[in-house]
Amino acid sequence: MPLVHRTLVTVPGDDGDLVAVTSSVLSRWLSKRGSSGARVGFDVSGRHDLSNRSRALVVRHDNADEGLTFLRLTTESEKPDGLWRTLITVVVDPALSPERHLWLDMTVDPDPGTPSEISRLDVMPPEAARMLLDAVDAHDGACPMPSVPRIVRGRDEADVAALHASVLDPLRRAAIVATGAPPDVTVADWRDSMAGALARCTGMCAGYVLDAAALERMGRLLPPGLDIPDGGMRTFLPGVDPDDEEDASRHPRMGPATLDTARQGPRVRNWVGATLARGVRDSALSQRLPGPLRAIDALLSEETDDLRRSRASLPPAPSPVRLQGPDTESPPVPEQAEAVARERQARRLREEVRRLNARLAELAEEHHHLLAETADLTEELDTERENARLARYEARWLRERIREEGLFRLAASPAPRDPERRPPTGVPELLERITDDTALPHLFFTIEDHTVYELADSRKESLWVTRAWEALTALNDYARYQFDNPGSGLGFHSYLRDQPDGYRVIPVKRLASQESDHVRNRGKLNEKRLFRVPTEVDPTGRVPMYAHIKLDIEYGICPRLYFYPDLGPDTTNRVYVGYLGRHLPVQQSN
Repeated sequence: MPLVHRTLVTVPGDDGDLVAVTSSVLSRWLSKRGSSGARVGFDVSGRHDLSNRSRALVVRHDNADEGLTFLRLTTESEKPDGLWRTLITVVVDPALSPERHLWLDMTVDPDPGTPSEISRLDVMPPEAARMLLDAVDAHDGACPMPSVPRIVRGRDEADVAALHASVLDPLRRAAIVATGAPPDVTVADWRDSMAGALARCTGMCAGYVLDAAALERMGRLLPPGLDIPDGGMRTFLPGVDPDDEEDASRHPRMGPATLDTARQGPRVRNWVGATLARGVRDSALSQRLPGPLRAIDALLSEETDDLRRSRASLPPAPSPVRLQGPDTESPPVPEQAEAVARERQARRLREEVRRLNARLAELAEEHHHLLAETADLTEELDTERENARLARYEARWLRERIREEGLFRLAASPAPRDPERRPPTGVPELLERITDDTALPHLFFTIEDHTVYELADSRKESLWVTRAWEALTALNDYARYQFDNPGSGLGFHSYLRDQPDGYRVIPVKRLASQESDHVRNRGKLNEKRLFRVPTEVDPTGRVPMYAHIKLDIEYGICPRLYFYPDLGPDTTNRVYVGYLGRHLPVQQSN
C-alpha cells in the first residue's frame, strides 16, 4: 500500500476542542461529495457508503475517565488505477500532553493492471489537509505549519529568530522551504506565487518568503553553505547541522539564475512546484510515526478493517431446480441463465488472461533491460573497486618511501580534503552548476532548459544527473588535455580508453561517436541533431552533432548528451554541448 502523502502536526493543548474542530472540518469536506457525505457522523464508529465505489469509515474511542479520545476517518475510492485511501486521525491523550496529535495519510493500492509505481509527483494533497491547517494552530516541533507561506520581514527580529530556531530545531520532521523575493517582485506577490508553487506539498512543509532585510539577518545567522538565495530557494530538510560543512549539500538549493529561467515576473512555471514537491514529499514520506502513535495507528487500523468487513451479505441466490418431465427436451430457464453466466465469466477470464500475458511480455522486456543495465553497472563497479585498490596500494607505497626518507611527520599526516565537489543531485542543481562559468571552463552550453527538465520528477533523476555531470567533467578534462598537449591528435574515444594521468574519464561504453546512416540520411531525423553554436564555430550558427553520450540504456526516456568538439589549431578550443534530454527520435513518424 504505497504511501503518497503524509501530514503530521501537533496542536497545543490550549487551542480549543481539537476533536470537535476536526469533526466540523471533516464534515464540511465530506459534504462536498453530496448528501451522502453530509450524513456521515463522527460521534460514534460506523460505516457509510458514499457511492457504489466509495465509502467512509469512522472509528472513535472515548474514555472520559482517562480523558482520551481517538478519532479516525478513512475514505476509500475505487478508481481506474487502484484503490485510494485518505486517513485522518486525531489523538488526544494526556500521556502525550501538552500536545495533541493530528495526521493525514493518503495511500494507493494500485490495480493489478496498472504499472506498479504510482507517480508521487502527480498526486495533489487532499483538500482536507489545507482545511485542517487553516482551522487549527498546527506545529511541527516549534515550527508553525500554515497552509500557505508566511512572510518574514527583517524589521521583526522575533520572526527572524523564530525562523532560525525552526531551521535548527532537532524535533522538526517536515521540510522548510525558504525563498527571497526577486528584486523586481514585491514580497506579497512572491508569497502568492510561492503559494501556488507549494500547493503540491501542502501539509508536508512550511513555506517562508523573506524580504531583503530578513535575508541579510538570516545570512548572518546561518553558515555560508546554508544561505537562502535572493531570488532563489533553499529547502531545509530535517536535521540541519550548521557545524558540518558536508551537511549543506543535503539541503537542495535553487539559485536565482535557475529560477529566472522559469519565471515571468512573479509567475513561475509548473516544473518549479514539481521539483520542490519531489524533495519535500520524499522527506515527508520517509518519516515514520512516533512510537506511541504507531501503536494507536495499529489499533485504529484493526478496527477500520472490522468496519470494512461489516457490510451486510446479500441473501444467497436460490438453487436452480431442474424440472422433470418426459417431454422436456431443452434445459429449463434457470439452467440457461446459469450457462449464460458461466459463458460471461469464461469470456472475462479469457480477457484477463490476454491482459496478463501482455503484461508478462512487458515485464519480460523490462527484466531484459534491467539485466543488461545491472551487468554494465557491475562491470563499472568492478573497475572502480580495482582502481580504488590500486590507489590504496600506491598511497601505502608512497608513505613507506616517505618514511624511509625520514619524513615521519609527513608520512603520518592525513590528506587534505578533496576540493572536487560532489555531483549534483537534481536537475536544478545541475543547471545551476552549468551556468557557473568557473565549474566547466572548457565547455560551452547551448542546451535548452526545458529538455533538461524532462529528466526531472523521475525515480532515476539522481542517476541521470550524476552521469550527466560525470560526462561533462570528462569532456571538460578532454578539452583541457588537448589544450595542455597541442598536436596530440587524441580522439575522445581513445582518450576514454587510455586515461591520461590527472584527467577524468567515463566508461567508454557510454560513448557513441557517430549516429547510424539511417539517422544521418533522413532529413527530419538529421535535422533534430542540428544544434546551436556561436557563429565563429560555423557561420550558420548550427552544426550537426552526432557524437553523444548515453546516460542510460533502459527503454523510455533513455537520456542522451550531444556534443561537438572544436579543438586544435585555429579553433575556439572548446567543446560545445548542444543537447541534454530524452532520447531523440530514430524513426520518422507523423
